[in-house]
Amino acid sequence: MYNILNWDLIRFEIDIEQYFLFKMGSLYNFDKYKQAYVLNEGKANGDIIRFFYHETSKIKMYYSIVYQDSGDIIQFIKKRILQNQNATGNEVNEELRTFLGLKTYTPIKHKSSIVSQTDSIKKRDYEIYGDIIHKIDDHLKYLTEFRSFSYDVLLSPVFKSIFFTYTTDAISTLSFPIINIEGKIVGINRIETKENHYFNKKWFDKNSQNGNGFTFSNELPGTETLSIFESFFDAISYHELYKLNSVQYCATNGELGFKKAKLIINYFQEKNFKRLILGNDNDSAGKYFNLNIIGAFINGIDRIRKGKEIIYIEISGNLVDPYKFKLLKRFFKVSEEQSAFPPKIITPYIYFTETLSTNEERHFFTISNTEDSLEFFVGLLVRIWELNTQIIIHTPINKDFNEDLIKLKTTSNG
Repeated sequence: MYNILNWDLIRFEIDIEQYFLFKMGSLYNFDKYKQAYVLNEGKANGDIIRFFYHETSKIKMYYSIVYQDSGDIIQFIKKRILQNQNATGNEVNEELRTFLGLKTYTPIKHKSSIVSQTDSIKKRDYEIYGDIIHKIDDHLKYLTEFRSFSYDVLLSPVFKSIFFTYTTDAISTLSFPIINIEGKIVGINRIETKENHYFNKKWFDKNSQNGNGFTFSNELPGTETLSIFESFFDAISYHELYKLNSVQYCATNGELGFKKAKLIINYFQEKNFKRLILGNDNDSAGKYFNLNIIGAFINGIDRIRKGKEIIYIEISGNLVDPYKFKLLKRFFKVSEEQSAFPPKIITPYIYFTETLSTNEERHFFTISNTEDSLEFFVGLLVRIWELNTQIIIHTPINKDFNEDLIKLKTTSNG
C-alpha cells in the first residue's frame, strides 16, 4: 500500500492549509494581526501556525512559531496528526485516503498531543502592567478627524469613559478594555494615534485574551438591544449614524469563531435583551461572523468550521428541531455514503449523516466560503428558525460603518 498514493503529487495538489482547517480548524482561530492560526484554548503560550510556500520547491508548508517545527503535508500528518515522526508509509497513506474520501472519515474529537503539551503550562491571567490615564486629549484629532466622530457622541452616556490613554515603556496609545462576559478585564486594545510610521496600527496588550473577550459600551438603564460589530469604531459610527436608543454596543475586536459567538449569545440571554443587531463588515469575513452568531443562537448547531473554500456546519440530530431541520435539508443534496466525504473536489450544498450510536446522529453540512453563499445560508437559517423578530442584520453600504460615517460627512461638507 505504501506506493498507492503519489506523495510528490500530493504535496502539490493538496492544500495543506485546507487540510489543517478540516482536521484541526475547531482548535484554532485565525488572528488577522498575527496573520496566523492561534490555538484557541486561551493559554498564553499556545501554538501559533503559519503557512507559506517554499522558496525553491514552491510547495506549501506549515511552520509553528511556538514549537519550531515545520514541513509539508506529509510531515504535518506524521508530526501533528499521527504524532509519530517515524510513522510508516501505510499509516500516512491511511490518513490521506481518509481525507480524500477513500475510507470512512473520523473527525478529530479530542485534543492532539501538541495541544496537551500546553496543559502543563499554567494559564496566565491578564494583568495591567502599564499606566491608565483617563484622559484622551492627545487622541482627539485622531478620533474627530481621522475617524470623523463628533465630540458629543464620545462624551455621551453610552460611550463616556470607555477610551483612555495607556502608557508602557514610554509608549502612549489610545486604548480601550477587552472584557469577558463575567465583566472581568482580560486585555487592552491599543491604537497608535501619533502621525508617524505606525499611525493607526492596532495591537493587543501583552497576554490579552481576545479569544474570550469583547469591548462593551456602557449599559444604560432599560437597555433592550445588543448590537455587535467587528470594531468598536464601527459601533460608535453606527450610533452616530442611526442614533438608536436603548442599545448596548459590543465589539469582537476582529475575532469571532463559533466558540466566541456562543459566549456573546450567552451574554445576550443572561441579560434578557429582546433584540440583537448584527453590524459586521460588508465582506466575506463579516458574513462569516454573522453565520457564527446565528448558528450559536440555534439549538442543535454544535460547531462551525471554515476551510479555504468550504464551510462546515455540524448539527446534532438529538437537539435540533426536527421540523425546521427537515426544511433545511431541502436545500442540500444528501451524500448517501459517508465514505465519499470529502471527495477529491468538495461540493458545496451537500450533507451527510454520521451515526454515532443507536440514539445519536450528527449531520455535516457544507456551503461555499463565498459572500453570496454565506449571505444566502444565513438568511435561510433566519427564515427557517423565524429569528426575524429577534435578530436584525444591518450591512454597511461600504466596507464598514466607520467608512459609511466618514463618506457621509465628507459628502455633507462638500
